[in-house]
This record gives sequence, structure tokens and C-alpha cells, in this order.
Amino acid sequence: MQTNVGRPKDLEKHKQILLAARNLFLKYGYHGSSMNQIAQEAGVTKLTIYNHFQDKATLFTCAIEQTCENLMETRPFELNADSDFLEAFAQACQIALNIVYLPEAVKLEHLLIELAAEQNPLALQFYNASHQKMCDGWEEFFQQAATLGFIQHGDVEQQRLLLLSLLLGLRHLEILLGVRAIPTSQQQQEIIQQSIELFMLKYGSHA
Repeated sequence: MQTNVGRPKDLEKHKQILLAARNLFLKYGYHGSSMNQIAQEAGVTKLTIYNHFQDKATLFTCAIEQTCENLMETRPFELNADSDFLEAFAQACQIALNIVYLPEAVKLEHLLIELAAEQNPLALQFYNASHQKMCDGWEEFFQQAATLGFIQHGDVEQQRLLLLSLLLGLRHLEILLGVRAIPTSQQQQEIIQQSIELFMLKYGSHA
């Protein structure tokens, strides 16, 4: 990645460019957003953008990674021997749903589908910056839980796949397609409770 952000003015322009790129990519998609549009939105020249970012793909990657990092700031809780595991589990599930159902997150999902449909290599970079980070967080959470004896030791990838399938599943696809509304707070609580109950039936320490 080519950047040139040594001075405060450069840092400010860098931020302006990333914000403009993020807004346009989420609104119009990768192909629907031109460097000219981004320059206009950021209030800079196109040459200034190229002084900060090597090309459109690099700018896209940086803008999306920053957006994903902002969305993923809150991660599942650290557990200890005195933790109320079921309460921590429920709170971690709620955090995950809060992230997934943010308007920006839904737009990001649509953008990922667009890139994946055309087999664009940017899709993998996008996935690693967003979905993979959430997956890693859940696997760390389950590893801690097993080490502390809250759940059975098992394949943390399978545990993560089961949990996310229960929390999201076909329902999430329907939301992305616009045929189902985002669950209300009460509905989310019911989804979380049912998901944890089913998960613990398989992986609970006394299962």
C-alpha cells in the first residue's frame, strides 16, 4: 500500500479519503464508485488520492478494513473461573447480533456478495477483515470456556459453526434479500436463548 501521511495535513486528507471511499463503496458498490467520485466526495484531487493509495483496489481494501475494525471493536468477553458463563455467553451473542444488524454491516454483506459473485480476489481480503475476525473471536471464546470447564472440549471450529448457524442461519439470508425484517430486541433475546439452549445440549459440561 502506498501512503504518504507524514504531516498533520496529510493525515487529515488520508482520513477524508478513507471516509469518502467507505461511504461511496457502501452506497454504490465497488464498480459503481469511481476515483473521480471519491476525490469529489473527499474534497481532494484524484492525484492526491494516488499520493496516498496506490490504486482503487488498495483504497477499497483500506477503507473496508477500517470499517470492519470499527464494527468489530467490541469482541466476546474474556472469561475467568468466576464468570457467569451463561450470562457472558448471552452477552457475547447479543454483541454479535448488534454488529451483524448494523446498517453498515448489512451493506458490507451486500458488497461482499457482489464481489464474490464475480470471483473478485478482493472478496477474500474483505472476508478476512470482517467475517474471519468474528469467527476467530468466537473460537477463542469457546477455547477459554472449555479450558475453564464451562463446556466440553471439542473442535472450536465446529462449535463456532453451530453457534452462528443457530444465531443467524437462513434467517440472515432472508434479511439480506430483503424478505425478512431485522429481528426486534425481544425477538433477538428469544433467538439468543434458544441458540444457547441448543448449543449447551451438545457441548454443555454435563451433556
